[in-house]
Amino acid sequence: MITVNDIAKILDGEVVGDGMQIISGVAKVEEAKSGMLAFIANPKYEKYAEITSASCVLVSRTFDHTKYSKLPPALIKLDDPYSSFVIAIEKFAPKKNDIPKGIDATAVIHSSAIVGKGCSVGAYVVVGANVVIGENSVIHPHVVIGRDVKVGNNCLLYSHITVREDCIIGNRVIIQPGAVIGGDGFGFAPKKDGSYQKIPQLGIVVIEDDVEIQANVCIDRATLGETRIKRGTKLDNLVQIAHNVVVGEDTVIAGLSGVAGSTKVGNRNMIGGAVAITGHVSTADDVKVGGGSIVTRVLDDAGATYSGYPAKEVGKWRKIEAASRQLPELLATIREMQSKIKELEDEIVKLKK
Repeated sequence: MITVNDIAKILDGEVVGDGMQIISGVAKVEEAKSGMLAFIANPKYEKYAEITSASCVLVSRTFDHTKYSKLPPALIKLDDPYSSFVIAIEKFAPKKNDIPKGIDATAVIHSSAIVGKGCSVGAYVVVGANVVIGENSVIHPHVVIGRDVKVGNNCLLYSHITVREDCIIGNRVIIQPGAVIGGDGFGFAPKKDGSYQKIPQLGIVVIEDDVEIQANVCIDRATLGETRIKRGTKLDNLVQIAHNVVVGEDTVIAGLSGVAGSTKVGNRNMIGGAVAITGHVSTADDVKVGGGSIVTRVLDDAGATYSGYPAKEVGKWRKIEAASRQLPELLATIREMQSKIKELEDEIVKLKK
């Protein structure tokens, strides 16, 4: 049994209201029932403060509770209610390991492979020669791990992942279903007859510690050397990382984005959804790129925000967008001016006669 006061102590928050309320679960603020904990991080959701059935809501320290006539039995004021709610979720809904410790009888493990202590290996997993899997890692059914792969400690690999030969996965890496690590890079040399010669892809992929890779992400192996995803980076569903790309630390790339070959993405970048980054360019640290943008050049201004096609500094892009909306009216004005100029020219010709 856990109370609001207990939660506030864990989260280092300030209780407003009844700190003895019992909390038994978590939910979205608009769906929460009595006994549940919810949160409000976005001001657009503050309207739910008066109508939610939650017993406690996490709010910002700037939240003015005095302007509401009806509130939940308790509030907890925090510096960051969203991050605090994540901590609360882990408290109330710890992840369950649905694969027992040990190796399933249907798994195919090469005799030279090493599976660390405390690992769980699910049904029909295939582990190739000389693979090393660290301690307490969980490998879900139908995962294929190619020869000479190294997987770190406390990793979580969900079903239908393929990790091809020689790739390296660090500690505490989470890979969601359907991802492919180390597939061939898209390398083909044009021949004189118009056909293409495949370029051997001899490099590897390195995934550093604490990376999370969402469903159906593809990270191609390097032509030579390595494709590297650095520590703490998060890749959303359907992201494509091409050969020899380096993605910096603590960078997030949203779904449907693609990074072309040999590009270097900086540390702590935030790349929106459906962004395309062309090959052989780079981005500075702390760069943000708006969703749907196309990056065709080096973005070298650390901390800047870019958007549009081609991606440009966001202030400039907004001005261009605002101006482009006026183009139809400007075009009509120009045509009207051209017509009047033509009339004046005709009058001048008549006067000269």
